[in-house]
Amino acid sequence: MAGSDFIFQAAATNVGGPEGSSYLADGSFSTKVSHPTELGGTGEGFTPGHFLALGYSTSFNFVLVRIMKKEGVTGEPITTTTVELHPDPSDNSFKLALRLEVAIKGMEKEAVQALADKTHAVCPFSKAMKNNVDITVAVAVYESLA
Repeated sequence: MAGSDFIFQAAATNVGGPEGSSYLADGSFSTKVSHPTELGGTGEGFTPGHFLALGYSTSFNFVLVRIMKKEGVTGEPITTTTVELHPDPSDNSFKLALRLEVAIKGMEKEAVQALADKTHAVCPFSKAMKNNVDITVAVAVYESLA
């Protein structure tokens, strides 16, 4: 799958591991990183969970907007992604669970859920995690996410 026929590419680097820093190769973003305090870290930087939540919510909302435009639907969408780290007794490590909450201003819950389900089926992040991560896609009240 990986190769030279890509549409877009992003590269990031971490230096120093869990109490180091991470940055984008193009220089547009850099930040301190750390383990969360729950895992003995300082909690003074971003965690991989923070990056995943940001990336997934952004990717999902980008795809949602494309689907809305294609279907002639208007409204301002908001997607919130919550990333949870759970113990994995099968190998004594960790596993992820994610919850996406989707709202579109002025739209009924059933219509939002239908659009969210269509988005989840084609979102690159969703496809990458399919059958690997427990993901819940739910509709939320727009105002509660703002």
